[in-house]
Amino acid sequence: MTAIFQRIDTVFVPTRNIDQAFKWYTDILGGVPGWKGDEGEYQSVKFGDTSITLFLTDEDVYFQPRRSAFNFYVADAESAYEHLKSNGVQVEELKEYGARYFAFYDLDGNCLEVCEY
Repeated sequence: MTAIFQRIDTVFVPTRNIDQAFKWYTDILGGVPGWKGDEGEYQSVKFGDTSITLFLTDEDVYFQPRRSAFNFYVADAESAYEHLKSNGVQVEELKEYGARYFAFYDLDGNCLEVCEY
């Protein structure tokens, strides 16, 4: 039987300033620019086969503290950790429990994670 759901297409990430967020996700994380909404309310950033879709909002409900719903796979967690720290990104402690991982935060306080296994 062929799987109905073939891949994750995009992950939606809220932002209060889409231009700053886009620059951060491309400059700091190395994402590749994708499509952009006609009115500038959406901007996608590609990471391999999956995109993050930044969406402009000022609704506080989107910015409640929470853990990340996804993580970025990296080949070297310590290098990723040092890269983010050296660029002024807020990072949590690098941990190891069957994998090496840590959380970090974008400009809007969205929790993101890195995992190496």
